Amino acid sequence: MVRRVLVSIVCLVSVAAAVRAQQPAANHPGDRVRGVRVTLERDHGRDGKQVTDTRLLRLFSLAVERGETPSPLLAPGFFRATFAADVSLPVRDRHRFRLEGRGRVTLSVNGEKVLDGTLRPDKPIETAAAVRLQKGDNRLQLVFESSAMGDGQVRLSWAGADFGFEPIAPERLSWSADDAELRHGAQRQRGQALFAARRCARCHEPEPLRVGESAFAELDATGPDLRTIGGRVRQDWLAAFLRDPRRFRSDTSMPRLRFEREQDADDVAAWLAGTGVPLAAPEFDDAAADAGAALFRQFGCVACHVTPGGDAGGPELERSALDFVGQKWHPAALVRYLQEPRGNHDHARMPDFRLQREQAMQLAALLLLRAAAPSPLPASHGDAEHGRHVVQQHGCIDCHAVDVPLGAPRAPQLANLDADRGCLATKADPRAPDHGLSAEQLADLRAFLPFAATAPWHASPIDFATRQLTALRCTACHALDGEPSTWARWARAASATQPLPAAQDPIAQAVPALTWVGAKLQPSWLDRFVRGQEPSPRPWLHARMPSFDRHGAAIASGLVRGHGYGSADEPPVAADAQMAIHGERLLAMGKGFGCVQCHALGDQPAVQVFEREGIELLTARRRLRHEYYTRWLLDPTRLDPDSRMPKFADARGRTALTDVLGGDAAQQFESIWQYLGSRLPKRH
Repeated sequence: MVRRVLVSIVCLVSVAAAVRAQQPAANHPGDRVRGVRVTLERDHGRDGKQVTDTRLLRLFSLAVERGETPSPLLAPGFFRATFAADVSLPVRDRHRFRLEGRGRVTLSVNGEKVLDGTLRPDKPIETAAAVRLQKGDNRLQLVFESSAMGDGQVRLSWAGADFGFEPIAPERLSWSADDAELRHGAQRQRGQALFAARRCARCHEPEPLRVGESAFAELDATGPDLRTIGGRVRQDWLAAFLRDPRRFRSDTSMPRLRFEREQDADDVAAWLAGTGVPLAAPEFDDAAADAGAALFRQFGCVACHVTPGGDAGGPELERSALDFVGQKWHPAALVRYLQEPRGNHDHARMPDFRLQREQAMQLAALLLLRAAAPSPLPASHGDAEHGRHVVQQHGCIDCHAVDVPLGAPRAPQLANLDADRGCLATKADPRAPDHGLSAEQLADLRAFLPFAATAPWHASPIDFATRQLTALRCTACHALDGEPSTWARWARAASATQPLPAAQDPIAQAVPALTWVGAKLQPSWLDRFVRGQEPSPRPWLHARMPSFDRHGAAIASGLVRGHGYGSADEPPVAADAQMAIHGERLLAMGKGFGCVQCHALGDQPAVQVFEREGIELLTARRRLRHEYYTRWLLDPTRLDPDSRMPKFADARGRTALTDVLGGDAAQQFESIWQYLGSRLPKRH
């Protein structure tokens, strides 16, 4: 019976091992990297000087709208994109190719041109006959040119003897890592990510621009609000953190300040501790901690953090420990933070899971009662008034809300930076904060520095979304391009000794992959969902989708653009009444596919769920693109190998229900789409 006629995504939560795996710098010469090599070019200025950027994309596709750019290193306007990748086949085969979008295109296969023309909306071009592909690697090259105004779209699909037109899966696309231009492009990308994460523009003013005017306001990120931090964080921990931030978190964006005196850290901690009064500590017990341990696994906290007291995951999972939490937080403030992570820090990396107070109390009990106690922190005592002076002297107001007067600028403007001095100096500069940058990170930042005054202000949704998938650790909870999530890998290790309850296992819950999300969902629905404005289409899931209200719209836009689509939803089309009649029958039990056995239909609940409930069908109709829906029903496991959805169409495109539309699977599935569309409320 049909269980998941239509699919959904559950969230954008954490880790980016799969995204980082696409970066060539991590590979040895001779290795291959997954993805498509693309060189982006733009003629710039009166002298016609060409600006280029070579990077990896996941697919043979992209979309750029007017005012945007495919790479932040390029200014908006006309551009050329040259895609290249190898596709490896186990045997010789024949495939047809199709190109869709807007712009000028040329496609070559193994050096032979097979498509050449101008793309127009809803007018794809296809190879007239199947193209012979050899056993082993086959080189595909696609050259795309935008309109004169810099907008355009391109999507490459192929079709074989046993499947219709579909994008080439990212797992099948690769390129040599021993590519100097690709390595240099990846270095600049890493440099840009560091430039944003370390908030370089907060100190180095980008005159005449402003950080809040950067694309997606990315450079406007600040640190925690310090005006009431004394009511949240303990004084001893503040002093220890100021002396060595990386002692507590290796990837912290907080630099180590170079104080004139060792006592300065204690003085600053004394002043900050006086900015607020902690609330009375709630009482915690072992029962609450036990409940918190279950929630810690159920909500996927294990994907980013080691369970207090230890768990089955090893260091290869790249998770951070929480042993210091009890030393840092006043208990009542910890509970509030878990409920509202951005309450005192708009740009906190901790996602907002919209916890109820009882759940926050239980998680706090786990963190405070079960964490392995680290070495005690030395007691801190200091001169609060002198600490206030030190805070002003070091320009803490550049990154934090803090009650001190704004002092004179201490750092050179962005345009005047010297790549061999200050924060980027190879030898420690006593006048600059210590960001703990490795030699590789210093090289990355220096490579990006020539573009730092312009690139952050160029709107490039594909680039932004790619970096945010890493920064927000989305692949901690979601698979991507065939790579399992951190959570799934943890679950496999944990289940080796004792099976996990289904509520704590992302595989059993079917937390969906992100591989096709930009081609799967209507842009407006994806936008609202990522920003927390749409309820989960799978309300039975124990996993929770956090809300990303600040940058969610830009992330959703980048995911869509990466699949070669623009920002507009598919235009609504009036339902065909006759087809809808067939669709209603095909959904029914007994005389159709029985979709309503596992799927609710509007207010009508599922008849009899087997194993796992499916998504409510009208919700799915509003969410999905028509093209994805059709591909999904024709062969669900081709898109999702873990799907419980059965395949109703055979290799000839026929179903067993030959008395409806002659058994033509494509027409039958279209009739279901038409019926669901007829049930949706009219748009005004």
